[in-house]
Amino acid sequence: MPQTKKNTNQEQGLTDQASEKAQEAVSVAQEKASDLREQGAERFRSEFDQRSNQAGAQVRSFAGALRRAGEDMQSQGTANGAQLAGQAADRIERVGDYLERTNGDDLLQDVERFARQRPWVVAGLGMLAGLAAARFVKASSERRYDSGQPTAQSGLARGQVAIPPASSARTQEPAGSYAGAR
Repeated sequence: MPQTKKNTNQEQGLTDQASEKAQEAVSVAQEKASDLREQGAERFRSEFDQRSNQAGAQVRSFAGALRRAGEDMQSQGTANGAQLAGQAADRIERVGDYLERTNGDDLLQDVERFARQRPWVVAGLGMLAGLAAARFVKASSERRYDSGQPTAQSGLARGQVAIPPASSARTQEPAGSYAGAR
């Protein structure tokens, strides 16, 4: 009997040690996962900030081009067009300034705030984006479909069938036949 009790205690001790080791391994894995998640989030923020700054610079460049076009219109005597181009350039330049000076977190908060205040606008924009994507997919699939067809049918509209010219043998069939009933 004492031997059995001693074996049970040893087994219990081994089980406890294995359990502690497993808990330590889980803890280390959770810490590593947390560190990786934080590194990924920081990398995303950094990349988002950089991209928004680049987008702001491009938008400002576009505003400058629009402003120059407005000045050209002014010199050609088109005052109304020049005024509209100047106003559009001012607004676009403000967007570019905003993108350049705002960090990624603030930009995302502003987008979230806009979406909460105007859900119908966001839903409409989503619908328009979906329609544009559907048109793009349809157009690209039609091109793929058309490129796979023989060249004789390439001039036909989709759904039309090319009918071969009538041969002399068909024209001589009796009037009651299928070919003559066309």
